[in-house]
Amino acid sequence: MKKIIVMFAALLICSNVFSQGIQFEHGTFDEALAKAKKENKIVFVDCYTTWCGPCKYLAKNIFTQKEVGDFFNQNFVNVKMDMESEEGKPLMGKYQVAAFPTLLWLDAEGNIQHKMVGAGDANSLLATASLALDTKNNWSALNKQYENGDRSSEFMQKYILTSAKAGIDTKEAVDSYFSSKKVEDLINAKDADLIASTIKSTSNPVFHFVLKNKTKFYAVADKAQVDQFLEYTMLGEMGQLARKGDMEALDLKKKELIALDQEVGAKVVAFLDMNMLRRDPDQKKFYQAMADYAVKYDFDNSENLNRYAWTIAEVKEDLGNGLIDTALKMAKRSVELNANFANIDTYAFLLNKAGQNKEAKVQAEKSVKLAPQDQKKDLWSDKFLKGEN
Repeated sequence: MKKIIVMFAALLICSNVFSQGIQFEHGTFDEALAKAKKENKIVFVDCYTTWCGPCKYLAKNIFTQKEVGDFFNQNFVNVKMDMESEEGKPLMGKYQVAAFPTLLWLDAEGNIQHKMVGAGDANSLLATASLALDTKNNWSALNKQYENGDRSSEFMQKYILTSAKAGIDTKEAVDSYFSSKKVEDLINAKDADLIASTIKSTSNPVFHFVLKNKTKFYAVADKAQVDQFLEYTMLGEMGQLARKGDMEALDLKKKELIALDQEVGAKVVAFLDMNMLRRDPDQKKFYQAMADYAVKYDFDNSENLNRYAWTIAEVKEDLGNGLIDTALKMAKRSVELNANFANIDTYAFLLNKAGQNKEAKVQAEKSVKLAPQDQKKDLWSDKFLKGEN
């Protein structure tokens, strides 16, 4: 009887384990398509590589959740595919897989129904998976609508945005949409989102229009999104030249971008120059450039100031009093803008490095008091108060 009870308990445990998370098939891709056809389901494909950090995050923290598993196991035939394997390589070109992770939803014939690039949380994954099942609004449905000739402004916005978020190239649709509109009519929230998702070149007339009219776009869209679009587009072009090692072309590009817009161009050039110093043998130059950049360009951004200040605070070698004082100024400003346990912890750390031990203790106590219970033990302040630093 005891053996029966033990066996029954073991079966219950195994049942609970196997009911958690997504159950992936172990056969071939073609076998998954055949199973999907037989069961009248869609195939879900997790396109990953062994070196991809976000892929590992999804596998460990998102795919294993019961709610995610219940939905996917009920609605899809689930497959994991290493894109660098012999079976995976041909699928990269076929499905335009250029970043990892890429998540595909395919019909039983292998046609894309929907696609997602990047690792989100469980809610965003479930929302996208639900959309993949929506035969009126998933990417496949919108693409058929486009191929059937729908060019209405509202539809084109939806189609291009959905395609951009899925990492699907719709250059023809993008060019057609922007050429059909007057640039002054682009100053609205939907088109600002569309521009940020599709325009990738500083030579594009639409980019120039946003740059010259950024204050007008601030009024209808999120300022941070507009600034990020302008800065990332510039940075992307300079980054390509830097990776190629073409310093002459890079210098010309820097001058070109500053000429386009002194404020934005100079900020992006400074950010690139700062990051290029990461490889300099004299690392003090890098940290000094970081402090200079933070004070000049990010002095009203609490989160960034804290990140830069903490990076400098963690350096073990002597950076000199001047640099520590600047980092302390950054940390104090971060707290003034938005006090929280994390930036107060940074502030306490730097006060201590600057020799202001009494005030460091005061701030450390504030940080520990504000921190959630499960995060207190990871704080510099908690270790400092316990005499462990």
